[in-house]
Amino acid sequence: MEKWQNQTEQQMLEHIRSNMGRIQLPVDSYNEQIMNRIELLETRGGNKLFKKTLAAASIAALIGVGTVTAGFISPAWAETLSQIPVFSSIFKHTDNPGLKLAAEQGLTTSPNMSVTKDGVTLSVTEVFYDGIQLALGFKRAGVADERMLAEITDYKTNEFDQSTKGLLGLPEVTLESGERIGFGSSSTGNVQGQPNTLLLEMRELWNTSALGDEFKINISVPVAQIGEPFKFQVTVKKLAEGIINLTPGQGASIGSFHYKVKSLDITPAAMRLVITSDGEVPASPEQTGEYGPTEVFYELVDDAGNVMGPKGLGYAMMKAVQHPIVDSLYNNFPQKPKTITVRPYTMTLDNEPKLLLDADGKPVKTYMKELETTIQIP
Repeated sequence: MEKWQNQTEQQMLEHIRSNMGRIQLPVDSYNEQIMNRIELLETRGGNKLFKKTLAAASIAALIGVGTVTAGFISPAWAETLSQIPVFSSIFKHTDNPGLKLAAEQGLTTSPNMSVTKDGVTLSVTEVFYDGIQLALGFKRAGVADERMLAEITDYKTNEFDQSTKGLLGLPEVTLESGERIGFGSSSTGNVQGQPNTLLLEMRELWNTSALGDEFKINISVPVAQIGEPFKFQVTVKKLAEGIINLTPGQGASIGSFHYKVKSLDITPAAMRLVITSDGEVPASPEQTGEYGPTEVFYELVDDAGNVMGPKGLGYAMMKAVQHPIVDSLYNNFPQKPKTITVRPYTMTLDNEPKLLLDADGKPVKTYMKELETTIQIP
């Protein structure tokens, strides 16, 4: 198979011209601009850096429609392409550090599925599943408005504003059986700095053992002013390496309150802690009278002293709420820990109720040393 490093610049441009002419590029591609630039380079010359960038952009278009096979690009060109924005993973630009790390380490998959309706193209570009969370990346083309999501007018029915063609409603994800995937929390939104992209994250997934290591999902995305939703069927494969699933059954008690660590799951992208508890939420001497403790929260501390709090921390605006099951997601530690200590704490509410804050405006935390338990990580 031919290699880029064996071609002259003229041969390279001819190869690009040939391939660009044989394929029909998606509506958001730069076919015409690329061909015009090739003509400009041939007639007027041009610096090597520009030619290299042009070729990279052209290859990007070809890869987008599946015409470039393994071995076609040399390592040197692969390094160049990794610096071109068109090749950039959506996941690499999220504010989820675990998902970003998974993309950087090549742990995501790329279905590269596209559907076009009435001039609008929607693609499923990336998938990540580790047994804790399922993330899906989307790209859209054919719409001048860089916004992706329309305003949701009714969250019960997922109805959305139809006034702007091409804006998306909330994606619906189901299994082959038609059953919706269960999850504890989710987020859907534009990826900052990446126009025409959308990220769907479904976290604290339910009944993942029944899903197995590979399963199919059906994705349906409604689009404003287009009658039928865009539909995809994607094969999801669970990350195979770097996963630790523990069921310690460890816990501690203070007064009538008792908790137990039902499970602790660690993957390259996240940690998930499931706690069961019963009894009355403990209160410190300071949490009396007009003050009282919140529900119990759980920090994780590794053997190097790094602390991780639960993501998306919320609390009930009531004193001493007891939750029989707490299912929380955490960012990963910098390195695989030897031990993880579960450190329970409460915050303090007054009678309004408002959180008691410290001098820096942060909630005051009350830790209970007697409730800490340390888990060995194999």
